Amino acid sequence: MKSQVDNMQRKESDIWLNEVDDFNVRMAELDATPSISVSDKEGLAMLAHARFSPFEGEIEAAPFLMLTLCTAKVGRMHRSGEGPSLEGVLRPGTFTMALPDTSVFGSFPGTEMLGIAVNLSALNSLAEHTYTTEDFIPAASQLHNDVYLSSIMNALWRDAELHGLSSAFFEQGLNVILQHLSNAEYKPVSKKPVYSLSKRHLKTVLEYIESRVCSDVSVAELATLVRQDTQSFTRSFSAATGYTPYAYFTLRRMEHAKRLICQGNLNITDVAISIGYSNPSKFSAAFRRIVGVTPNTWRKEHIKQ
Repeated sequence: MKSQVDNMQRKESDIWLNEVDDFNVRMAELDATPSISVSDKEGLAMLAHARFSPFEGEIEAAPFLMLTLCTAKVGRMHRSGEGPSLEGVLRPGTFTMALPDTSVFGSFPGTEMLGIAVNLSALNSLAEHTYTTEDFIPAASQLHNDVYLSSIMNALWRDAELHGLSSAFFEQGLNVILQHLSNAEYKPVSKKPVYSLSKRHLKTVLEYIESRVCSDVSVAELATLVRQDTQSFTRSFSAATGYTPYAYFTLRRMEHAKRLICQGNLNITDVAISIGYSNPSKFSAAFRRIVGVTPNTWRKEHIKQ
């Protein structure tokens, strides 16, 4: 019995170490320069403070509830995709959160952020109160300029510098933040009218996407074609197609990838490179998210036919 428990604990520890590695990889992909990056050995949370370069693109789904606090610089951010959309100005003290297992397109300025990645399952096993992802949808739908949240996040940062994430103070502070956020209510936001792209402009954009499906394209590049800023273009493109620009571009890439896979003369790495992915793992994750199965599974299912 003891050996079974030990094996289970080792397995959980290995899974957590892999998740920590994945977290650090995602930080690197976002061109983040961390000043601190620590994780809890029990698998509860990870904390990092980092300087980020300006970014625009896809942010892959992660299994964590992400709490972030802007600590320096001012600039406009935008997020849309599977989770709640978000748009506004980041400034020191602005707090945001992102739900677990949601892939989004995002853009944010060069900034400095304090982030805490929370493993809700691990937290629920320790706390009396049980949280669900749905509890945080209202809070994830808005920017928070809340001195209360800012002060607790900063206190957890300083405590982590001294004691890591194993102190009772960290766990208690984290629960205070989550309880506060789970009680958030939707705030009505006055939205500007959204107009679809004209048929002429939509045709121009779609043709350009097809011409670049095996390389890469930025939303700013597409917006320039129709003389719009990126945020206005994202809204008008979404109104016309039902997809954000990046989501549509990714969809078209995966359709092209399916054709290449079914030809059977390229391995998965070659397929990834052929459609502009330098990282085969990132391609496989995107393929599975869009198609529902891995590239190898797709090949086995369709080459048989």
